[in-house]
Amino acid sequence: MQLTRFSDYALRLLMYVARADGSRPITIAEVGQQFEISHHHLVKVAARLSKLGWVTATRGRHGGLELGPQAQQLTVGTILRELEGHKPVIDCDNPPCALNGNCRLRRALDDAEQAFYGALDTVTLADVTGNQTAESIIRLHRDFMSRRTA
Repeated sequence: MQLTRFSDYALRLLMYVARADGSRPITIAEVGQQFEISHHHLVKVAARLSKLGWVTATRGRHGGLELGPQAQQLTVGTILRELEGHKPVIDCDNPPCALNGNCRLRRALDDAEQAFYGALDTVTLADVTGNQTAESIIRLHRDFMSRRTA
């Protein structure tokens, strides 16, 4: 199973916003520059995350993104289920498979997908942004800020 680029970018954005130093909102331009992601893609991602209430977006000169009130406790499983939607790992119906109904593969793949999400349901956004990850994000943010003021 491979995540969509949209989900990948959303996780990076959430992680960055969660662990930047909190002195000011994080801009899409900053995240885009740090992760080499296009502004256009990040605008779409930020809009979706804002609609879900996971980030708050403020417009204007001092605007940007901040983590929503409950976002630290979101599980990675919840985030990915919401962003990925439910698409079966394989589609046995299009085109129709001659083994449909007599094959154990689909069930095995469904079980594997549930195990995947089950494992990610035990990991929160706070968990994945702790320790070394937090230090790296804070360092990226400070480097960005020092380049802006230089």
